[in-house]
Amino acid sequence: MIGRQRNLPGLQQGAVLLTSLLILLILSLLAVSSMQNSSMQERMVSAQREGYMAMEGAELALREAELAIDALASPSGFATISGFYEKGTAPRGSNVLDTANWTGGNSVSVTVPTVNGSALFPESPRYFVEFVGDAQIEVGNESADVNMTNYTHETGASVAKAFRIVARGTGATAEGQRILEEYYRREF
Repeated sequence: MIGRQRNLPGLQQGAVLLTSLLILLILSLLAVSSMQNSSMQERMVSAQREGYMAMEGAELALREAELAIDALASPSGFATISGFYEKGTAPRGSNVLDTANWTGGNSVSVTVPTVNGSALFPESPRYFVEFVGDAQIEVGNESADVNMTNYTHETGASVAKAFRIVARGTGATAEGQRILEEYYRREF
């Protein structure tokens, strides 16, 4: 009996070691899975932040374009200004995504605000403007001029003109971009 008692504790210690190793393996797998999940969530949050910053840059460019249009004395000679196009000559559809449209005189660069001496965006937001013509409202199959009728320029009437603004912004890492299109109406 004494020989048997000596063998039993040795067997029990091996079983405890095996069980401990299995539990440690399961805990390690859970930890690795949790770390991968956290890493994925961090990438998703970074992409979302990048998108928000790109949207803010594009909106900044839209506001700058509106100010540039408001500063015009008239829409004549529109195409002589860099980044400004006459009706039907500006990029449309998938051509808007072409990088050549967002360089040089094809578009206008916006001054980027700085925080603590560093720019908010690695690339300046940009925009281009297309003169569309007289502003009109379409109701069903009918279209009506938004300009005031029964008035003349002598009585204070004004002529409303429409402009298409396309703006592009990039995020903090310049990986993501947002392109916004807006129609702007101004009276001359």
